Amino acid sequence: MQTSQIYTEVPTTDWDLEILETENRARGRRLSEDTLLARSNSNARDQEILPGYRPNRQSYRSRIIRCLTRLGSIPRGSGVLDSVRQNLIDFLIFLIPSFVCSWFAGTSTKATSSPTAWLDGLRGLACVAVVIHHYAYGYSKTLHRPYDGEENTNWLQLPIIKLIHHGPPMVKIFYIISGFALTVKAVRLTRIPSTTTLDGSALIFNLSSSIWKRFLRLFLPCAAGFLLCCFMASAGLFEVYPVDTHPKWITGWIERRPPMQSSLWAQLVYTFWDFYAFAFEVTFFGASDSLYNTDIHLWTIPIEFRCSLQLFLIVAGGCLLRRWLRKLLLPILCAFLLYNNVWGLSLFAFGYFLGELHSDRVAAAPSPLPANTDTMVNEKPERFNRLKNILRRVLLAAMVITGLYLASYPRGMMVSKKNQKTTGFQFLVPLTPPKYPIGGVNTRYDHTNDFWQSIGSILIAWALMYMPRAQRLFLCNSPVQYFGKISFALYVMHGHVHRSLGYWVVLTGSRLMGIVRWNSKTGQWDLIPDRGQTHSAIVVIGWVLVTFPVTIWWADVFWRGVDMQSVRFLRWLESKITMKK
Repeated sequence: MQTSQIYTEVPTTDWDLEILETENRARGRRLSEDTLLARSNSNARDQEILPGYRPNRQSYRSRIIRCLTRLGSIPRGSGVLDSVRQNLIDFLIFLIPSFVCSWFAGTSTKATSSPTAWLDGLRGLACVAVVIHHYAYGYSKTLHRPYDGEENTNWLQLPIIKLIHHGPPMVKIFYIISGFALTVKAVRLTRIPSTTTLDGSALIFNLSSSIWKRFLRLFLPCAAGFLLCCFMASAGLFEVYPVDTHPKWITGWIERRPPMQSSLWAQLVYTFWDFYAFAFEVTFFGASDSLYNTDIHLWTIPIEFRCSLQLFLIVAGGCLLRRWLRKLLLPILCAFLLYNNVWGLSLFAFGYFLGELHSDRVAAAPSPLPANTDTMVNEKPERFNRLKNILRRVLLAAMVITGLYLASYPRGMMVSKKNQKTTGFQFLVPLTPPKYPIGGVNTRYDHTNDFWQSIGSILIAWALMYMPRAQRLFLCNSPVQYFGKISFALYVMHGHVHRSLGYWVVLTGSRLMGIVRWNSKTGQWDLIPDRGQTHSAIVVIGWVLVTFPVTIWWADVFWRGVDMQSVRFLRWLESKITMKK
């Protein structure tokens, strides 16, 4: 198998199996002692400090590199203390975020130009929105409701603006990207423009490898997240508020968290059975996700695993069909599944359909060699081509705007008595298929949002594939691409930080500002009435300055220390237990 050709245009997703390109690009950015020391020969020269001298970025970089050089240049000894010292230095260097290392080492790279890099950026933005969602909804009971102009007048509830903190449609986008990434290689293997034979051995090798590795790829990082949560719970880091209570300074929804056990061993046993319920009872036996408490944010992983296996079955069943027939049947299958409230598999299948369209675009890409202008014939008038391009841009813009609007469909559509004034969404409720239950007043949310948000996510992903300028402007810049690379780690880690440091920052800030008071009867802090604006400011400032930066740091370390290592382990395991192609 020609691996280098297979993975060249595969989306570099940390969620899926096809991440070889990500790892290759990340090797130049991972923080290591060798990387830093290699740069010290030119940038770490001593600079004479003159009167009036102001250190700039280069001087700061040189100082830090000199410091690390001195630490790393101490001769390595064979004693126990020398080994401990060196391991401690390596560990401290490893804890520095990779983007900080790249900046100091001068190896920061520009945004990638891969044809599918926009999918990385889209997943990165979606993951950040999910992180904001889980944090903001802990301090608000109304953000999930629709804007009605009377009971709900927060501008953050308005359509499209709502997507900043609206997590559910982002899950739909995750599933589309996963469907694309899992099938793009199989699509390439089944694309046979000049022959009538199928490379069956390559296809069966790809499907077999993908099926058995899928469970480990998804659940190994989750197991590490469960283990870290176990140690944090045992250390009491989640005990900012007593278990099974709802303190008034947490003005929104309280998330389930693992209870603190009497000992570390008891905590390990509890976490083991909690993970068993998550990875087996819920994933394979269809049990309710209320069986586990360690990290409820990972409820999407069992659905992703089941939909992945079903998608592989669809790929195997359609591999011998002609491509035009596959491209016709896949949208029909997506519509049928979505209508019958199987929206997860529908979105995976649509990602498969996008993979087919992507292969057409790659095959139709113009040759890099200049064309012979003498033999070119202008078959269509220039005016017609200009009008065609205008209509195409208008159609794509309409698809994106419509998709953003439908993706903003509120999760709590029917919770308000004023739902007849909901910026147009009220007209969509009766058009929802009957398979989607409609909630009533005073319920947390209904299920009509799954249908309309799925359609919105489909329109967004479909249109962005044909909008290279929008891709480069919004999705292919370095910060967004970075979030795409650490997205899986960010998804696993953000709950740990929110339930420990995040709560502590809000409570501490509220105490310092004097907006909470101790209630001796309940044994907890209560928010003083009419101090909601100050409390909201503390929530926002604490997240921007402390909670979110720490979340990124933890995710970066988890990405390098667990996520990428699990990929290497799976590659090593595959070489040991599978037959050669």
